[in-house]
Order: sequence, then structure tokens, then C-alpha cells
Amino acid sequence: MIARRVALARLVLPLSLLVSGCGAGPEQEPVPTGRTSMPAPFTDDMIAVARRFVQPSNDLRLAVLEEELRRRELPYALQTFPGGGADEGRSDGQNVVVSFGAGSPRVVVGGHFDADRLDDGALSHGLVDNGAGVLVLLRVAEALRDAALQGTIHVVFFDMEELGLLGSRAYVEALDPAPGAVMVNVDIVGYGDTLLYGPGDLETEHPVSGHVHRVCARHAVACVGTPRMPPSDDRSFERAGIPAVSLAMLPADEAHRLWLFLNGGLSDSLRGALAPPILQIIHTDRDTEDKLEPAALTRAARIVTDLALALDAAAQ
Repeated sequence: MIARRVALARLVLPLSLLVSGCGAGPEQEPVPTGRTSMPAPFTDDMIAVARRFVQPSNDLRLAVLEEELRRRELPYALQTFPGGGADEGRSDGQNVVVSFGAGSPRVVVGGHFDADRLDDGALSHGLVDNGAGVLVLLRVAEALRDAALQGTIHVVFFDMEELGLLGSRAYVEALDPAPGAVMVNVDIVGYGDTLLYGPGDLETEHPVSGHVHRVCARHAVACVGTPRMPPSDDRSFERAGIPAVSLAMLPADEAHRLWLFLNGGLSDSLRGALAPPILQIIHTDRDTEDKLEPAALTRAARIVTDLALALDAAAQ
């Protein structure tokens, strides 16, 4: 037991080098961008919106998303793609695209709205994975509506991520991106105070990860860069040669443990010991509304909005 504790200590200690030094104190107001206001804090009303996404089918989750976009007067387009009948016999999937600016997108900010099926065939509540991301993207879209943009930003709600990234793959295949296009993926942002992002290595040049680190500093949020992240819609963009980064929000301990779980080259016993609670929440019947924290959603919405604006400005 003592040897095991020593081994764990040696693994966890170096992670402090990966964490932005800005996140230890109280959350501060972000530096104003001068181009739009940051999203307002989340309240319990938004948790009630999240509850609406608990549906028996992904088609009904799509219907709720469309209703929320109309209620916010956010025009959108549906992108239909072949689904292969993989989800309850659905022949097609539907990505939902909200566009700001005109022309080919320079920045794509996206996350999936579909939920995974459990072993008994029922649909997961899917609120951490990824109802929280949907709530954040709705707030981001509202903020970008009034922004003075240099280029074009797409906010995309992807369908069929849980079936093999089908929606993001279809979106990328139809995409005519602007030169230097980049993508930000929002997946698992329901609770916690630390941003985990990847790929992220401060010693390696990356068109997005450096901006993530600076945005974390502006918002006084600790951030942990990881060379690997669990597979999500960012992979479709990377495979097409479009630089992408995936963002998750977790408590600091879980972020560190997930870094080790993904990158540490651990033995099976250590991987089991370090597996963070998030891996026992997603894709299970425990992915429920009680996990959502308004403060975490607020952090995520402000970071993603600021990051989208920073990436838009960097194109000039």
C-alpha cells in the first residue's frame, strides 16, 4: 500500500506543471473584448431547459433544440446526412448549423446533441454528455449574434456523435472552409472548475491550444492541456487536416486523474484506481440533471465565447 501511494504521488506531482497558474484564486471578471458582452451567468432556469432534453429518442432531442433556437430568435439550417438506420431505425441524421457572418467559416464551434443508448435500449438522459454542451453553445450563439466579427463563425450542434461521429464527419465532408479554418469542440462541461483541453501541449505549436491557455488566464480558470482526449467530434476535423481542440470542464482532481488515465502509460491496476468519476457517469443511467452546476456552465460559456472571438480575430 505504501509503495502504491508513493507511485501515485510521483505521477500526480508533475501535473502541476500543466496547469495554468491563473486559476487558484476566486473567479475574476474577464478582460472585456470590446466586441461583444460575455454570456450572463447560468441560473436554475437553464437547468430546467436541460431537463427538456431528457427524451426517449434523439429525434425528440432535436425537436427541443430547434424549439430553443427559435425561442432565442437564432436562425439555423438543418444539414441532413445518411444515418444508416443505426439509431432506432432513423434513416437520416440532422446537424443544426447557426451561422454568423457570410461566406466560408473560419471558426467552427460545435458539440453533439444526441445521447447514447443504454444496455436496456433506453436513451441516456445525456445531460453531462452532452446536454451541458448544448446549453453552453446556445449561450455562445446568443453572444456571437451581437459580436463584431472579422470572419465567419459556425456554431454547430452535431447529430449521431454517439454512433461514430457520423454528424461531424458529414459536416466536414460538405465543408468548404476558409483558409486557416479551426474547430473548437465542446463535450462534457457540466460540472467542475478546471478546463481540460486537448490536444494541448505548451511546448508544441498548435493553432488553437495556445489561445485556450490565454483565455483560461483571462478568466482565472485553471486549465490542463492533454496530448490525448477521449474521441469526440473534433476527430472528424483533425482527420480532414483542420486543427481542432476539444474542451471539457471537470473538478481539478478529476482533470488530473483523467490526464493520467489517458496519457500516463499506467498498469491496469493503476488505471482502475485512477479512473475519474466522469467515466462512471457518461453512457450510464447516472448522467442526470443533478450533476449540472450553473457555475461550471457559466465558466464554459464565457471561455468558449472568448475563445471563438480570439480565433476569429487571429485570422486577420
